[in-house]
Amino acid sequence: MNYPAAAPPVPVSHVPRWVWAGLVLLHLAALGWQLRRQQPYFPDSGRYVQAAHNLRTHGTLYAESLAGPALRPQEFTIRPPAYPLLLLLTGGDAAGRLPLATLLLQNALSLLNLGLVLRWLAETRLRQRQWGLVLLLAATAPAQFIYANVLMSELLLQTSVVVLWRALLAFGQPARPTRAFAVAALAAAAALLIKPVFFPAAALLLVLGLAVGWHRKRPVLVVWGAVPMVAALLWMSRNEARTGYFHYSSITEINLLRYNVRGVLQATEGPAAAESFVRSTLADSERLPTFQAQQHYIQQAGTAVLWRHPLAYAGQHLRGMLNFFLDPGRFDLVYFLGLRETTSPGLLHQLNQRGYPALWEYVRHLPLGLLAGLGVVLAANLARLVLALRFLVNGRYSLVSRWLLLVLVGYVAFLTGPLGASRFMVPVLPLWLAAAGAGLRAGSGFRLRLLANPARQGQRPATETEDGR
Repeated sequence: MNYPAAAPPVPVSHVPRWVWAGLVLLHLAALGWQLRRQQPYFPDSGRYVQAAHNLRTHGTLYAESLAGPALRPQEFTIRPPAYPLLLLLTGGDAAGRLPLATLLLQNALSLLNLGLVLRWLAETRLRQRQWGLVLLLAATAPAQFIYANVLMSELLLQTSVVVLWRALLAFGQPARPTRAFAVAALAAAAALLIKPVFFPAAALLLVLGLAVGWHRKRPVLVVWGAVPMVAALLWMSRNEARTGYFHYSSITEINLLRYNVRGVLQATEGPAAAESFVRSTLADSERLPTFQAQQHYIQQAGTAVLWRHPLAYAGQHLRGMLNFFLDPGRFDLVYFLGLRETTSPGLLHQLNQRGYPALWEYVRHLPLGLLAGLGVVLAANLARLVLALRFLVNGRYSLVSRWLLLVLVGYVAFLTGPLGASRFMVPVLPLWLAAAGAGLRAGSGFRLRLLANPARQGQRPATETEDGR
């Protein structure tokens, strides 16, 4: 007996309500845990909170207590102003009570960011089962929900990045390109005022505005393209007024010496030599008369080490970029859940000394429950990476959408370098989730097209779209 063929699954052109419900429940669960534990501070939260407190009480952005015996110039510029201002406006700088308004705002921003990428993803017409996989990929990215519920700047930066991405996508369309580019410029300016990693992006927006403005004969695009650079120059002028040194952030020299150079020396000359070099470089720099001279000395000494060991640094940079995509976030989970921290040196320290063979020695001492959870997240990270690569190489999607996502995610991964970890993926995590979700459809579109039209003539099936997504 011949039975009629089963109807193919119907694609969904909108985000299903149950996906929204799942995301809201995940955020509520993380927020509920934070309300119960009431410990919204990570190791790096202190400087943000102190900077916001100093703004409120003294009108000064300074990341340590102003009551100290001597003010350190680097603390005037180590944190850009945007996140301390957010803490100030939402009461996140108040000691002794949970910053509920700040956490509620960050959870709302997280849902907004995920919503913007899911609405784009809906245009690829995923099926119900594929939407289920998207929700699973989101649920197995705990950093998204953790950083929405701690006092860190990652979620605010994520909002700027997602808005920048959507605006640049719209800029490629014929409708209202000037408005779209204006939004992109403002988002880029906001991003660099949240985290120094987006300082170089000011030059990229300026070049884009110049090139497209000249090509389209629209000078207004050049003006908007200059907005992030103007914002950066104004902040650098403020820093010069405070420290006597025209620069963007002192975190640059801190990362160079205490992380990049230390890691290279640990791998090539041993831990003792690395610590000796860092201490002696800091001591020598402090003998110089000005902050500018001190920072230049650290730059020169640190850069000389990296040039002395170029292969070691290149290896650590590439390993950091791989960790950027794969790190399951042990640090994030341990601090957020309040688990007991190990007393042994961190994984980054051990990787710098012994490379990936140190990984097995490290994980075998982790608690079994934590190890199982990290294994699930690592598997999800691998799945997201494979699916995102599938999206990036697939011609079914427009070249602009693929390149834009690759450039934004690759930019953050490259500049993060040896420090690559789960935390630093958070600003672009929704974009990576969008790429992975699009990768779920990357193969089926070709099969449906060929089945419906072997001769490559006529119309596409109704399940296909012509939007270039």
